[in-house]
Amino acid sequence: MAIFNTDSYLRASFSSWREANQTVDCLIQRHASNLSHVAARAKNIQYQMASIFPLMDALCSRTCPWCPDSCCTGAKVWIDFSDVLFIHLTGQPVPRTQVIPHMKDVCHYLEPKGCTLPRMSRPWVCTRYLCPTQMASLRRESGRVQEAFNRSLQTIRVERKEMEDAFVWVTSPSTLSDVIPASDVIPAKAGIHR
Repeated sequence: MAIFNTDSYLRASFSSWREANQTVDCLIQRHASNLSHVAARAKNIQYQMASIFPLMDALCSRTCPWCPDSCCTGAKVWIDFSDVLFIHLTGQPVPRTQVIPHMKDVCHYLEPKGCTLPRMSRPWVCTRYLCPTQMASLRRESGRVQEAFNRSLQTIRVERKEMEDAFVWVTSPSTLSDVIPASDVIPAKAGIHR
């Protein structure tokens, strides 16, 4: 798991991106019998995300085509560890590369008519972010719509954190001795035999 100590690893080269995804896939397979509760969290996130997509699509269609400075052209975002976990645990298509491998780049998946990634495979920040114009449009929706939207965002935020924490807990060695033999950690002292 050391390769996931920072999200900078996920912004690295194509081979690093592939290795990160292979590592997550391997960990999921190795610990599958203990990850059912983690997968259930991912499925709940998927359900919550699907519930907000119609509103997100409507907000985007009302604002993005007319925007002189699209968020997607200037945003410096990437697929983070929680996104990678979610993608793998729910069987979403894994993007072939990180969205922006270098901070000077524009998103690889942005085309004239918008993002080419399926919504479920996009970084969460790309879905949850609302520009000021979209926020104004959302405020014109009914209070019930706004409350449901905000409740879903909060649920997703909490579930993503809990999914990641549970995955790390399940896949991490339970003790240092699981990783390093005690003989390599405890120096042999004169007169003590193992």
